[in-house]
Amino acid sequence: MTSSTAPSPWVLAREPASLGDPHELVTLVDGQTFCLSGRAGDFSTNPTNGVFFADMRVLSMMRLLVGGATIEPLTVSRSDASSATFIGRAAPSIGDSRLLVLRRRRLGAVWHEEVELRNFDTTAVATVIEIEVAADFADVFAIKEGRQGVEGEHSMEVRENSLLFGWRMGEVHRQAELTCTSEAPVQVTTRGFTCAITVEPRGAVVLQLDLTVALGGSWIRREHHHPSLPFAAVRNRSWLRSAPRLRTPDTALSAAFEQAIDDLGALRLHDPTGQHRPVIAAGAPWYMTLFGRDALISAYMALPVDPMLALGVLEALAETQGRVVDTASEEEPGRILHEARYLGVDAPSLAGGSPYYGSVDATPLFVVLLGELSRWGLGDDTLRALLPHADRALAWIADYGDKDGDGYVEYERTSERGLLHQGWKDSVDALRYHDGSLAQPPLALCEVQGYVYAAYRARAAIAARLGETHVGEHYMHLADELKKRFDRDFWLPDLGWYAVALDADKCPVDSLTSNIGHCLWSGIVSTEHAGEVAARLLSAPMWSGWGIRTLAADEPGYDPMSYHRGTVWPHDGALCAAGLRAYGFQREALSVASGLLSAAWSFGGRLPELFCGLDRADVDTPVPFPTSCSPQAWAAATPLLLLRTLLGMEPDDEAGLTIDPIAGAIEDDLVLLGVRRVDRRLDVIIDNGEVKVRASELADDEVDG
Repeated sequence: MTSSTAPSPWVLAREPASLGDPHELVTLVDGQTFCLSGRAGDFSTNPTNGVFFADMRVLSMMRLLVGGATIEPLTVSRSDASSATFIGRAAPSIGDSRLLVLRRRRLGAVWHEEVELRNFDTTAVATVIEIEVAADFADVFAIKEGRQGVEGEHSMEVRENSLLFGWRMGEVHRQAELTCTSEAPVQVTTRGFTCAITVEPRGAVVLQLDLTVALGGSWIRREHHHPSLPFAAVRNRSWLRSAPRLRTPDTALSAAFEQAIDDLGALRLHDPTGQHRPVIAAGAPWYMTLFGRDALISAYMALPVDPMLALGVLEALAETQGRVVDTASEEEPGRILHEARYLGVDAPSLAGGSPYYGSVDATPLFVVLLGELSRWGLGDDTLRALLPHADRALAWIADYGDKDGDGYVEYERTSERGLLHQGWKDSVDALRYHDGSLAQPPLALCEVQGYVYAAYRARAAIAARLGETHVGEHYMHLADELKKRFDRDFWLPDLGWYAVALDADKCPVDSLTSNIGHCLWSGIVSTEHAGEVAARLLSAPMWSGWGIRTLAADEPGYDPMSYHRGTVWPHDGALCAAGLRAYGFQREALSVASGLLSAAWSFGGRLPELFCGLDRADVDTPVPFPTSCSPQAWAAATPLLLLRTLLGMEPDDEAGLTIDPIAGAIEDDLVLLGVRRVDRRLDVIIDNGEVKVRASELADDEVDG
């Protein structure tokens, strides 16, 4: 796909291309398809804009001209994550007469737009509509890195009412056909479409644009749809209808919850064959594919909304679990993939066509999620079917994860194609010593040891459920020994926090980071040091007022506008809040949740992937990060985990759910209808401080044991 000197798809050689002002960017998402544009609806100037399908840009330019002039944008109306109406006005055609322009855009195998021009004058308006288009077939990696030029052979065929774009490089072949129809004659040229129209007084003229895509020789099937509904709303109506419903006077919490449901529904990836459950893409625009770590954490956060999403993620990752040793892809037996990409394949699938396994944390997180799903009511038969994959993951931890036999899971890439850092903070400058110098692999990350600890405990709990006494004892012993070693080797008594990692010489990488909050979430932190960890997370250098910084502000490496050295990541904070709550630090957990929900409100309800770590006392609004994905799966799911933390909501075999709200978290009454376990649905009602859990009357479209 790229030249031999171009960076590997797995490695980002530079900072991602800026997406521009997030307030001016409109992002639509529907599974494998996403579209980025400005608020006028055009994509003609921003190099990151366009229509993307299966990791390739299939429409790189579309500019609408009326009477030779671009449209003046007025507003954008969003009905859901996959559709929008762009409202604008054309330049005056006769005197002061203007045409209202409505562009109704919808995604769904692959892209559709209806362009309507309305004339509110008493005089007919004659004008010319021009739609300039192009397709560059650039892969998402080239766009992400801002690389210019696309290799391969391009072609274009002018048809009666459409343009057929083609691209080929070796065995890889893509086509995209854009069709334009109208009651008025449409002229097709290599530049696009031209249509001379007359809009009668109080009348309207409509053009229809449809984009379809072929991978190899197979055209993606056009979805049938009701003309009044967006494509994704038709397909996702079951998801949206079956999602829990939240009623609360807390407007920030309510808005964030509703946006989370909408975004998670849009980010689901569907198997074209219909043989597998949906999984979740990591986020738009750069990560619209399956990422092991992101999908596992996002599915964990979304358990009360849809435990079947977690099951789909586990099944897809089990199907692609490593089988052989391959140093190029970093595949190893039992290892869970890091990401899968569609580039170079002729049929999109849930796992894509080119898996890469360079993740140190996805494998233990696989076991953690299976253990959680068991707690949320997964049936014995399904649990037993996935259990061999969990045991293979645990074998990877022992056989390949612990590379030097010291009892800790380390990472070091086996190919220059691979990621230098393989935890969730994977940018090349993310991990630093307290003096500001860079830490180099092999590294044993603190949170990864926590995930392994949680995986051992999850496997022990599954063993207890299935009556495997000796297995349970074995993994509880491993967990207990790991916790003791971890406290001995990672705790920094002179500083009062855990090292973010141990380096090749087993020396601590001693900067203060948010990673220690993940250690609370996993349970590996000793009760002796938990209070100090909680205090550090909410200390002035770490706490921005909106969230927990990834790196403390008094560290030499701190930069509030970097990717991992001082920014605020919502999912990071949500895991920290859950960990704080688990250790009894309810006031601190409430502070973190309140800050993030306030940030969500400032962002219109949708939390981005990350935002700048500037202090709330200095800037009274959260500052967007210009390359941040939005919507992004674990940011979208963050409000769901925050709600679970605030409510103290946990699964219970007998009652179904237990609820123990943080004091002051729910100031007024709250109703949460249709919380989903695998085996049943429940309502949570808080009325004047009294908590009630009851069987839900909401319909459940999908119950699976």
